[in-house]
Amino acid sequence: MELQSLHIPATTETPEVNLVSDGGLSRIEGKSLPENAFEFYEPVVLWMRQFAQRAKAPLILELKFDYFNSSSGRYLFEILNILEQSRHKQSYHIYWLCDKDDELMIDKGEELKSLIDIPFEVKLV
Repeated sequence: MELQSLHIPATTETPEVNLVSDGGLSRIEGKSLPENAFEFYEPVVLWMRQFAQRAKAPLILELKFDYFNSSSGRYLFEILNILEQSRHKQSYHIYWLCDKDDELMIDKGEELKSLIDIPFEVKLV
């Protein structure tokens, strides 16, 4: 069965998720304060597992958060860890996009970058 792209619209409490199965540009963007982080991020984690196992295409993943809570941070790390464990990890590139004045998000991006071994850039926009 072919992996389908995943789109979850943003809400006031959750980010927009747009994961593209053909190796195009994928994004997770917005505020991440879900009441139930497991329920929100479970389809994202499952999709990443399937992509990392099956995909032969490169992945460019842009992450841009206005804010995320600690339970969301746990799932972000899990998603990145799935990609790091993939045999295709060198064809993945993560861009952590943040406002040049947002010190908290810059620090969070640098922290995540230090914890994983895949191409990862913190870009100020």
